[in-house]
Amino acid sequence: MRKYDKWGYIDESGQWIIKPQYQMAMDFHDGLAMVKDTYQGGEVWDFINEKGQKVIQSEYFGFGTFIKLYDYKVSVQPHDHFSEGLVPVTIQILDPTYKGAGISGFLNKEGQLELYGYYDKVYNFSEGLARIEKGGKVGYINRNGDYAIKPIFSGGGAFANGLAPALDEATGKWGYIDKKGNFVIQPQFSKAREFSQGVAAVWKDFKWGYIMPDGSVAVPMQFRSADSFSNGYAFVTTENDAFFIDRHGKKVFDNELYTKLCHTRSFTNGAALMSVSPENRGCNSYRLAEEVILEDTNLLMYLNTDGKVIYRQELEEYYTINKIRRP
Repeated sequence: MRKYDKWGYIDESGQWIIKPQYQMAMDFHDGLAMVKDTYQGGEVWDFINEKGQKVIQSEYFGFGTFIKLYDYKVSVQPHDHFSEGLVPVTIQILDPTYKGAGISGFLNKEGQLELYGYYDKVYNFSEGLARIEKGGKVGYINRNGDYAIKPIFSGGGAFANGLAPALDEATGKWGYIDKKGNFVIQPQFSKAREFSQGVAAVWKDFKWGYIMPDGSVAVPMQFRSADSFSNGYAFVTTENDAFFIDRHGKKVFDNELYTKLCHTRSFTNGAALMSVSPENRGCNSYRLAEEVILEDTNLLMYLNTDGKVIYRQELEEYYTINKIRRP
């Protein structure tokens, strides 16, 4: 949560647990979160634990965490996070004469390289498997770095409910594969997200809806956009509206909330971070990059799953940040 120009962390009651002190702060995953600070005029991103202690510190300036290990420069981007004890990293060999293939891998919570190989890119582990990209194709590896599914798909997502979305090269459509790489839900969708809380958002016939693991429809195709479910809710948009829905596809929370809404993120740990406009004012600009809030001068607040605001910035902050004279 932000207070004036500094970020810290609050608990579910809105009490500050880690005081506002960072230039930027990401969500906690697996007990760790990445935070941005400045040091000697440069941008530095470190990982902290839930006590606010730095456990993995960057050794270089830049947009992400950068660590020197042996002859490698290991980098973690701010939109990446820990999952199943590991975080995806890109590995740069510091020897300028190296002309070999790209290397990616995973860093553990002690800041050590636990797994790496000749992959173009790696993604978070989920249900024991991690998606990798190699040669323009997507496959999956296990914790030993061995291929569980060879890179044969044109695109893919993370496993959940034993299934992962995969883009079939032959049809150009998305379906869902099992952990052997076989399509369980046949390719038929133009877009498909991972399963979350037992359903997955899919795009078909120019509309988004949700399906069950057996391929049956959970919420009919009717939305212009649709996020994955989290903490029982998903954010969707129609041609004229934007709101959260429950698992039955019903709109939830008070309509007044949405009339002031500028932007929202999905629910995480029981709360959704929302950007709202004060009364009688429109939304100011905001900029996001890979879920990293680069700039947002609207009022920020957290909404819990009961639809109640558990923390809201004071108007004084809004007027100060935007250099507006308070009425």
